[in-house]
Amino acid sequence: MRQQMVLGNFIFGLSRNFAYSSLLRSSDGGWKSIEIQASKPISSQTGQGLQTLKISGKSMYATAMDRLDELRALQALRVPLPLVDGISRNWGLWQIMVVTETQSSVIDDGTAMVVEWAIDLLEFANA
Repeated sequence: MRQQMVLGNFIFGLSRNFAYSSLLRSSDGGWKSIEIQASKPISSQTGQGLQTLKISGKSMYATAMDRLDELRALQALRVPLPLVDGISRNWGLWQIMVVTETQSSVIDDGTAMVVEWAIDLLEFANA
């Protein structure tokens, strides 16, 4: 089964009708500016910060709503989860910080025909 990414036991990909279309990865180099009176700031290295990921996409029908419920159940476990991409590269452990969804074209039984979603992850570095 082809997959884009696996977070814990949750699979992102077309095979589950929950593929992401965008991944934003941010890393902090650990540089801080210390303000100095009557001079330019001094740069100081304070140690590298944690990486963040924002994975987002657009999915259809009740399947999308079910998949977001699965992600929220993982989030409720309050444990870091391994993240592995589709080419078997291990990204380490990550915390699910925020799960966001925007439902549109909602029909009379409350099912969203279109769901735009985003998952914000924070690197877990205590291990």
